[in-house]
Amino acid sequence: MELKVINEKKPFFVEGIDIDAPKDFVFKFISEYEKHGLWIQGLKNETHTDVDGVVGSTFTETLKLYGLEEEYCGKVLSYEVGKMYQIEIGDKWVDFKIEYDFDEIAPEKTHLIQTAWTIKGTGLHKLFNFFNRQILHKQMEKLKASAEAEYKKVK
Repeated sequence: MELKVINEKKPFFVEGIDIDAPKDFVFKFISEYEKHGLWIQGLKNETHTDVDGVVGSTFTETLKLYGLEEEYCGKVLSYEVGKMYQIEIGDKWVDFKIEYDFDEIAPEKTHLIQTAWTIKGTGLHKLFNFFNRQILHKQMEKLKASAEAEYKKVK
């Protein structure tokens, strides 16, 4: 099935969460591939090809969700250290743009906002958005718990 450009201006998912760890620590935690297995739901395998400057780096993730194993391919679209990390990721059914924005609330507290847009998809992309909102919400909760636990180890 061919993916068609959706061109949605409105994100299908926006959620903010407070994390008890410094902003730079949270940013590094999210952007380091080695830590993804701690918070990305269903992650079985991940490979990546890095480029200088990070933007343009590519990755492939194998995820097992709802009993099905799917391969997702992605690339880094934007990378501003300690401030913003944006990726494009998709499988054979749908492609997303996901952005993480970081705000310091206090020296050891970060407000993280995750925003996701559908950029390509099949005619069923709105159904996928329903399930993907649930996955992204659970992922944010797991990200918070994992980042806080990792920060406590190094604090």
